[in-house]
Formats: sequence, structure tokens, C-alpha cells
Amino acid sequence: MNPVNWFILGFVLTVMEIVIPGFVIFWFGIAGVITGAISLFMHNLPAQIAIFVVLSGIMVFFAQRIARRWTRHSPESVGSERLHDAHGEVTARINPPDMGMVKVLGETWRAESSMVIEAGTSVRVRKVVGNHLVVTPKTESQQ
Repeated sequence: MNPVNWFILGFVLTVMEIVIPGFVIFWFGIAGVITGAISLFMHNLPAQIAIFVVLSGIMVFFAQRIARRWTRHSPESVGSERLHDAHGEVTARINPPDMGMVKVLGETWRAESSMVIEAGTSVRVRKVVGNHLVVTPKTESQQ
């Protein structure tokens, strides 16, 4: 096939990506342009078609893998899950076995701990149990 035909095919496919977005047709267009460049030196049509098919497949495969990696985000935590490992401050003394109060992410929660924690102490949420939190005091390394 004439190299000009490959360049035209590549250009048409690349322009089609603008009309039909999806970031797939673009790679076929690029493969067409590369095949056109190769066909300047190689005039065997079956080989040109094989090169076009192989290049298209490789580029689409790797583009999809890269796109998934860039766009895959872990889902944002919602509800009480967002409180795990959050930092807060004790607003009412926690004196086991009695619960105290803590302010975490702008919300006031009942909290328990295995040790006495005075009001004003910075804490870290270890887990959410029902409608209260289990907290520990923050150490210097957690500040």
C-alpha cells in the first residue's frame, strides 16, 4: 500500500478520536502513521498490515493499562470509616471505665480509652465501636 494512504488513514483515525472520544481510536491513528513511515522502506502489503495490527494492539493494550493506573483511586472513606486514624482533641476527661468526649473532624464523639486522658490532650482514633470511639493519646512522633 502506498505510504501516503497509511498517513491519510492515520490522520483520519486520529481526527476521529476528536469526534468519538474514548482514547482508543487515537492509537490506531498513530499506528497508521508509523506504518506509513515503515512502508516508505518496505513495500510488502501483508507485512504492512501485520505491522499495523501489531502496533495498534500493543499501543491500545499499554494505553489502557496506563490509563487505569492513573484513574484508579481508592474510594473515599465515608461514615465512621473516615474517622479511623483521625486526630482529635479530648473535650471532656476520659476516665476508664467511664467515657469522655473528643472532637474529631469537627464532630464531638463519646470516647473510651484504656488509660486516663485529660481534657485538651491530642488523641488518635484507633477504631469506631458502635456510636463511640476508641482513642489513644498521640505521642510526639505522631504530631
